[in-house]
Amino acid sequence: MWSHFYKATWKDKQNSSHYVSYCKGCVKREKQRLQVNGTFDQADWTAEGQSFRDACEQTTGVRGAKEPWVTHILGGRTSTACPHASEAAIQEATSIRDGMALAKKQKVGDVHPAATMALAEAAASSTRKHDRSTSASDDPQSKRLKQGVFQVFDGINAPFSPAAAEGFKAQALRATISAGLAFSVWEDAEVQELFRLARTTAPELLPSGKVNGGRLLNEAAESVEAKVKEALQGKEIGLGCDGWRARTKADVSGLCANVDFKVYTLELTDMTSQNKDGEALRDLFGSMIDRVEKKYHCYVIYFITDADGGSKKGRILLGKQRPWLLVPSCWAHQFQLILGDYFKVYPYAAEIAEQATGLIAWINNHGKVRKIFDNSQAQLSTDRLGFVLVLAYLVANLTRWTTHFIAFVRLISLQEALQFAVLQSRGAIIAAQVGAAKSTEAQKLREEAEYFCDLIRDSSFWNGLTAVASDIEPICFGTNLGQQDSCRADKVILSLAGLYLHYIDHPEPEVSKALVARIEKRWKDCDQPLFLVALILNPFEGLTRFGPLANFDHFKATALVTELYRRINSYPGNDDTAQQRVQNEQRLTQSMFEYLSSTGPFQGWESAREEFERSCGRDPIRVWTALERSAGELAPFAITILKVVVNQAGCERVFSDVGNMQSPRRSRLQLQKLDKMAKIGASIKADHIAQGIPSKRRARKNHKSVEKLLAVPRYRFLLEEQEEDSSQQRHSLFSSRADWRIEMAQWIADAQEAEDEELAEQLENTTDSVEDFPEVLSTAPTTSHPSRKKPRKWVNTTLAVLFGNAPNPVRARFSKKQIDAEAELMEALAEAEEDARPDDGAIECSDDEYVP
Repeated sequence: MWSHFYKATWKDKQNSSHYVSYCKGCVKREKQRLQVNGTFDQADWTAEGQSFRDACEQTTGVRGAKEPWVTHILGGRTSTACPHASEAAIQEATSIRDGMALAKKQKVGDVHPAATMALAEAAASSTRKHDRSTSASDDPQSKRLKQGVFQVFDGINAPFSPAAAEGFKAQALRATISAGLAFSVWEDAEVQELFRLARTTAPELLPSGKVNGGRLLNEAAESVEAKVKEALQGKEIGLGCDGWRARTKADVSGLCANVDFKVYTLELTDMTSQNKDGEALRDLFGSMIDRVEKKYHCYVIYFITDADGGSKKGRILLGKQRPWLLVPSCWAHQFQLILGDYFKVYPYAAEIAEQATGLIAWINNHGKVRKIFDNSQAQLSTDRLGFVLVLAYLVANLTRWTTHFIAFVRLISLQEALQFAVLQSRGAIIAAQVGAAKSTEAQKLREEAEYFCDLIRDSSFWNGLTAVASDIEPICFGTNLGQQDSCRADKVILSLAGLYLHYIDHPEPEVSKALVARIEKRWKDCDQPLFLVALILNPFEGLTRFGPLANFDHFKATALVTELYRRINSYPGNDDTAQQRVQNEQRLTQSMFEYLSSTGPFQGWESAREEFERSCGRDPIRVWTALERSAGELAPFAITILKVVVNQAGCERVFSDVGNMQSPRRSRLQLQKLDKMAKIGASIKADHIAQGIPSKRRARKNHKSVEKLLAVPRYRFLLEEQEEDSSQQRHSLFSSRADWRIEMAQWIADAQEAEDEELAEQLENTTDSVEDFPEVLSTAPTTSHPSRKKPRKWVNTTLAVLFGNAPNPVRARFSKKQIDAEAELMEALAEAEEDARPDDGAIECSDDEYVP
């Protein structure tokens, strides 16, 4: 318990044994108060610092013993529990309190029945001896009663109570599933002998395979099912579905739920005999949603699958059938596919990656060669660091694209050691490779060794490998972000925009054009309103990320949010009347304008933002939770959107665990048992995480720079211009629907006219071909006639429009040949227009006034 308290060594002991101690949670709270007041001094925050000691004195001191600690943390009859104690401190105190209660209970007399019987026999024997002694002598000394003697069992021979026996068997099942063992493991003679050595009576409690995989498994599955029902009841949840091929050649579909960024395994379904086309999967997904909502009394907000043929089509058809349902794709898969796209469109990178992978495999597959390179590492590290450091040659995994980046970075870090070994010991490397081989085999091995030695000496290979690693690094960052159980939609759109901005500046025009087109295609397939609204409703982002071409403003953002709000609330179970829905949308609209203009309940956000971020982190959900009472309909809607997790990583983990359970030696496990084992295994992992049992993994180095990918430029000038224009500020809020409708129509007319003029000027000055980039211009309004003033379509737009920082960010990618061809085309059009001018009898006008 000392890990949760500070020892006041600067003060005298309270008695001969105990120091005064201070709760770390209470002191941490005092530290936060000092930071808010501006009186905190980090340099003085040490055990000897006066600021630290003063902060401790502001809290309640506790005698340094476990009884006062437990009372301070958990509370007592006259005191309340500490509100600042950590979860680990509460668990530790609870364990100590239960242990003390059990010891007291046993001391009072709640002992095993066998011990109670022994006590009764000892008391009866003592009474008989006392009676005989009284009749034989009247000596007062012999009349004294003697203490009864308990029959004490040796620990190794102590019997188990029925409750302890059942608990032992239940724990045996948890150990079986957690370790991936067979149900019959406890029947093994050596396992039973091991337990007998620990405790003689233990083998009697070890369950058989039939009991372990039967009654105990069913009871544990029922218990986990009850926990899942309690966690999901009344909640807005998301479902993720994925397919898997079992060892029995059965097609299995897994279904997981995500609520509050926690994943729960719901079911495994046999899909072997069912159709996999879009319509069949649409019906299957719909039946899954209905079954989950009925069984767990929850409401499904979104449904996620991967982007393969049948699943993608079924998910899209499901979204059309149930328009209130959000149907995003799994972005853990999408980022990996983008990395695959990179190697497809860039043959040079694929060749470099192949050479690097071959080099790593060559070193690892030949022990003698590897030892020479290891000695080179040891020599260089000893000369520079003063100690021996030999790093492993990491291998990339074909199905885990991020391992390519890790393996390539490790190889780059070993470049100098590899080149030093080849320069110093090239003959020894070739000799170690050839060994005792003769004739053709020796010639083949020698050629292979010479090839890789030449490759190591080739500077162009290392330059290419460095370039490839830098290219795939942002994609790997995006993949790591996409695999989290808390992967929000706003993170994904920022990651995707970061990739777009990275590859739009790629030095190879062909790679840039092809990869940007593929990134745009994947963005086009998204449920775009969800991602855009999530970014807008992030208080730390708002509209600041959108580029000048996006022309996003308060009115368009509010319209997009209102449309998505109306869509989600159009589900059949909504009991609100039409009038109530209109009123809710009005309140949402008003709150949205207040949010974007930093007025009303959001007035103090900008000034308090830095302090909130310092104390609570960049969690937008906590911001909206704090504003839930004052922000009206907008706060719960924002929380709902920001809790949408756009991946199905939970299903992938379930299938990994199920694959370990159904090993080649246990391939006969049926789907029903696998379903129960998967649920129990997921529950065990969640319990371990809650208890802090898994050791904390070291932070992966490829996560340290992840913010670079999210560092999309902020375009604050959009908001700054509106703050400078008092007329726009005046119309941010409206007192009635009529005012809102009038001002919105007037603003759209004025703004659209300005957009038309600006876009016409851009089209006149640009040399870009419309056929080469149709998507960039597809969202722009037509300029053929000034009376056409349709609102811009804010979904299915491109990343170039949303996040580009120039009128046409891909203009520089055009070659001189393309520019010359475009100029010839424009010249031909001008000649055609000249021929179409009116005759001399028509009214003459200047070139500027003429409209063809």
